[in-house]
Amino acid sequence: MALINRSNIPSLLRPGLKTVFGNYNTYPDLYKDVYAILKSDKATEYDMEMQGLGLAQIKQDGAPITMGTMQQGYLSVYSHQFYGIGFQISRGAVEDDLYESEFPQQALQLRTSLQTLRNVNGMFQFNNAFNAQSQVSDGQPLCSVNHPIQGGVLANTFNNPVGLTETAIEEAITVMKQWKNLAGLNINVSPMKLLVPPKLGFQAARILKSSFRTGTANNDINAIVHDKYLPGGYIINPFLSNPYNWYILTDEPNGFKMFQRTNLDIDFIMDPITDNTTVRAVERYSMGCSNWRAIFGVNGTA
Repeated sequence: MALINRSNIPSLLRPGLKTVFGNYNTYPDLYKDVYAILKSDKATEYDMEMQGLGLAQIKQDGAPITMGTMQQGYLSVYSHQFYGIGFQISRGAVEDDLYESEFPQQALQLRTSLQTLRNVNGMFQFNNAFNAQSQVSDGQPLCSVNHPIQGGVLANTFNNPVGLTETAIEEAITVMKQWKNLAGLNINVSPMKLLVPPKLGFQAARILKSSFRTGTANNDINAIVHDKYLPGGYIINPFLSNPYNWYILTDEPNGFKMFQRTNLDIDFIMDPITDNTTVRAVERYSMGCSNWRAIFGVNGTA
């Protein structure tokens, strides 16, 4: 284990420093814009999608009604992982530090590390949304043109890369309004907000804050804004790795979930033999998506 001792902080052992810095403003819990936060008291949580009845059929006079079936659909598994970080500091480094108010600021550094990791983990689903090796419960990537249902497949992405434009958003919403459940019945899923990386933030603002169509000489209204198709507006997340991919989040209630198994715990432990102090922080949670209908994702272009 690495040990912070006097040799690691020589300038903090003598007077003369005007300022000790290294703590920056960090991003808040941006993942909370996407995930429903739930408590868990188990090692693993499961969400199951049921396949309900299909369409009713004409009943001939005197004949029996058509009998349908219902069955288990796809199972989403949330296996909670431990995440932690810590450091060890010698007694001499603690005692001789002349700037105790500036260093080591244990709790702040530990919290910052784990908070940033939560934001990174929160965007893992999105950064791997088109990765064939990263599958959701139906065996497809989160964003796919081949999500299986009874009698066919559905898409929550386009066949080809498409840049973020007013027209592309309209086309995505049109596709979403044709989604069905596992049994093949039409369902009402509505778009809520646009999720974009920083590179697309300016374009998102132009599209969703203009009363008229953007980038054209026409005097047409902006139908997306006029009819409030995206009532939640747009959010920018710097933890999205691809600068051109964009996503529409929907009102599907069983979409992105974070199960918190153990809250953040910070502890200070002194070794009675060496007098070294170990500071560690740990928490346990899982993140995932139970229903791909919570998102329409697009491989974007410059």
